[in-house]
Amino acid sequence: MRLFSFVFIIVSINAKSKSKYCDVVSSDPSKNCYVKETLTTIAHSPNQLSVDKTTNTLYFSFDFGQGEYVPAILNIESKSLSVLKGVKDAFAISNDPATGDMYFGGSHGIYKYSAAHKSLQRLNINNLDIWWLFIKKNIYFIKFPSLSAFYYENKTVRAVQELRGDIVHQFVLDKEDNIFFINGTGLFGIRRDHYRPVLLRDHPRFLGIATDNNGYVHVCSEDGIFVVTKIVQKVKKVINVQGVLGLTFDKSNYIIYSDSHEIVRLIPLARETYYDQIRGQ
Repeated sequence: MRLFSFVFIIVSINAKSKSKYCDVVSSDPSKNCYVKETLTTIAHSPNQLSVDKTTNTLYFSFDFGQGEYVPAILNIESKSLSVLKGVKDAFAISNDPATGDMYFGGSHGIYKYSAAHKSLQRLNINNLDIWWLFIKKNIYFIKFPSLSAFYYENKTVRAVQELRGDIVHQFVLDKEDNIFFINGTGLFGIRRDHYRPVLLRDHPRFLGIATDNNGYVHVCSEDGIFVVTKIVQKVKKVINVQGVLGLTFDKSNYIIYSDSHEIVRLIPLARETYYDQIRGQ
């Protein structure tokens, strides 16, 4: 009897030692648990993040002082961090998923960077101060201080017709080219080939927006991360985590987010692979 109890205790301890503790429990039934992995700690974390999926490299910018933002390069697997020189004021950052090229925007216009060729060029677009960038076939951007949306095609800047007259803080196109944008009022959606924004949710205050690798739209706020399940139907909170400023996705479609002092990757786990500290089961 004593031997049986001793063996049972060892097995129990080993089982728990092999299990991973759940840092964040998700309301999404397909992803019950996330383990937090701190990628880097930084004094002034960014709210615009982007990943080159070809190399699984994270790009973000940080305040270098005197209002100038400098682009940083973080290898997600090795955690090695470096600074990309040559870009002046890289406030906005976006990746072209078709080529792997990175784009940086700020008070000096738009830069294009190819990590494969180690080449950096400033696009020949004058009189631009860039607040936000999004790349999908074309280069979409938001001008500062008007916060109006435009795109660049064939060396010509054109207004995004669906967003004319709207104040836009950030916007993306989903997998079907529907437009989603956030501003001080809330989260809006515009169906493809339509010009009427629909308010999807006005609370909480959304700070960032991104599409995952499958083209689904996610938004973040100071109290969590949400997914848009269907336009004009539902905006569902999937992760209850505090202080999220911005988000993106790595090559495995894992969420990467920033808060006031660090950048974190959330590793999803199935229920049978983790040990819940709260419930102890």
